[in-house]
Amino acid sequence: MPRPIVSAFGTGVTAGSIVSFVLPLAIWPGEARLTAPLFCRAPYLNPRVVSDTFHDSEGTSVNYTLYCVSERGALTDEGFVLPFLTLFAAHIVLITAVALVAMSWTRTPSAPPADSGAVEL
Repeated sequence: MPRPIVSAFGTGVTAGSIVSFVLPLAIWPGEARLTAPLFCRAPYLNPRVVSDTFHDSEGTSVNYTLYCVSERGALTDEGFVLPFLTLFAAHIVLITAVALVAMSWTRTPSAPPADSGAVEL
């Protein structure tokens, strides 16, 4: 693979991993709703992300779950692992693409070959 692609992929994996663990878990858990077209099937087309908080002797924990709800209120539990893994892959792809575009944008063109002084006859 060419060097810029490998470098962009490394950047995408590193930054995508960080974004994937911070964004959907701490900043915007509702981001999992963006995966609803992949997991919610008719008639359960209305995505909802629900947080469940548990208190026990070890402290407080929060679980996020993607539910797909029908118009009549019936629901399916899609969990959070598959939507999270989908977001993880999407973050890596997006950040890799941005890094590749940035690298190609800032890449300087190579200098033309130096004139050796030889004259062709």
